[in-house]
Amino acid sequence: MEQRTDKSFLVEASIISISNFAVKIIGVLFSIPLSNLLQSEIAVFNAAYSVYAMLYMISTAGLPVATSRLVAASAKRGRAYEVARIYKLCLALFGVIGFVFALAMFVFADKIAVWTTHYNSVYAMRVIAPTLFFICVVSAIRGYLQGLRNMVPTAVSQFIEAFFKLSIGLGMAYWSHHQGHSPAVQAAFAVLGITVGVFFGMLYLILYKRFSKNVQTPITDYGSDSTRSILKKLAIVALPVTITSSALYLSHFADTIIVKKALINSGFSESVANAMYGAYTGLSTKLADLLPSTFVFPIAVSILPAISGALAAKKQKEADEYIHSSMRISGIIALPCSALLFVLSRPLICVLFSSTWGSPISLLDGTIIMPVDLAAKALSVLAIGIFFISLVSTTNALLQAIGKAHLPMIAVSAGAICLIVVDLLLVGRKSINIYGAPIGTVACYVVAYTFNAVSLKRAGVKNVSPLSLYAKPFVAAVCAGIISFAVYALTNMINGDGRLVNLVRLGVAGAAGLIAYVVVILLIKGITEKEVRLLPMGNRIAEFLIKIGLLKQEA
Repeated sequence: MEQRTDKSFLVEASIISISNFAVKIIGVLFSIPLSNLLQSEIAVFNAAYSVYAMLYMISTAGLPVATSRLVAASAKRGRAYEVARIYKLCLALFGVIGFVFALAMFVFADKIAVWTTHYNSVYAMRVIAPTLFFICVVSAIRGYLQGLRNMVPTAVSQFIEAFFKLSIGLGMAYWSHHQGHSPAVQAAFAVLGITVGVFFGMLYLILYKRFSKNVQTPITDYGSDSTRSILKKLAIVALPVTITSSALYLSHFADTIIVKKALINSGFSESVANAMYGAYTGLSTKLADLLPSTFVFPIAVSILPAISGALAAKKQKEADEYIHSSMRISGIIALPCSALLFVLSRPLICVLFSSTWGSPISLLDGTIIMPVDLAAKALSVLAIGIFFISLVSTTNALLQAIGKAHLPMIAVSAGAICLIVVDLLLVGRKSINIYGAPIGTVACYVVAYTFNAVSLKRAGVKNVSPLSLYAKPFVAAVCAGIISFAVYALTNMINGDGRLVNLVRLGVAGAAGLIAYVVVILLIKGITEKEVRLLPMGNRIAEFLIKIGLLKQEA
């Protein structure tokens, strides 16, 4: 039974993972041409989007998690009427919050643009503002369905959003470019795709909720807590989660304000500061977010209702299995991502954006650097943090699931303060400049993860020592990085810096590193048979590895 429930959890995570992977690929297909179209002016789009992302997280971060958790617990007890009441309350709350934030962003867009020094982002902010209302409705329905362990509608709605973002957003941006409109107008047309996509994603979820038969809860208990009691439970879970998620986005939003101003204050002209910020946000941060959000974050999405349901049914052993599996798998996936991205940041950027992206940037010491080289160094720094970023997401969900939602709030707030302090201290230094931003991001997540790991241990969760969980996968990841670096150095003997040459370098060195990771982690017994079986197609993979002697069969 335990194996079946574990497999169910991984199936749910796999559904979201596959969806996220498709969405991220579409996102890359959107962001690469858009970055190439706007070049350094991509900063206009990114500034508007960062404001939207901040308000989006403040308005939606906590309530979907609370909805999912409460629905999962009520559904486990067979309280269908209580499940319905939770959904209606959350939908009403989300609608009001979304409307208020959408109106505020639309009305005060000009003031926000002046405050962030990204003056041309006003149009884009106003176009994306209605999305805050749509996404709040979407989040309410997703939280409800995820609480019922139904991940498919979330996956489909995410794909719908991404499809319209690509087709409408990119299409309208190119049309605007050919019409001779300014980068500010082109950016506004680009974000139009996001607004349209979220609207149709919302429409799909509303129709699914209305007509699908897969949203029914079997009734075994006709009881239901009062509205006041449900609201209290929502607040207890939602407020800490909202503050937790918002603290991170507020800190990243601080990058929007601090980084460019600090660069200008250290002696860079506004145009050069804008170009550096555009290269960093347009190239580095987008790719750094791609791996953990695609492969690791879905584990956090799936684990919360699974653990909540197990705890509500007083199945502690089952909950412990979920906790241990989620932490192990998160690290096993994240570590090679960190190692390979650290080594291969430049060829990856050159393949996706080309080595000639943007105009040369003149540093204060007279050095001339291409934007892709600046972005590659920043991405290598961010790669170090991918492991910690991934585990912060998972440990946040674990602490929320075991009823310690206030602890991630403290951890992430401490990390956010660390990020802002590092930004202020380092970005203004002429010798460090823009690289202070990724250093601050890594420091933020190291602090947050350390606090979360200690909190889990103090809460009585067993076997969460980083050394016992990740020592062997770390050794395998280091070996993978060394092999990948050696192969990449050999491929650099190939003349040229075009996309095709860099694709060869990336493919050969990446494949060598990945193979090295798999071989080493199996040889040093860094992954168990059970963990292999939890992966997609895990049973077949496990049987094959056992047959050739690379995996030990457990009793």
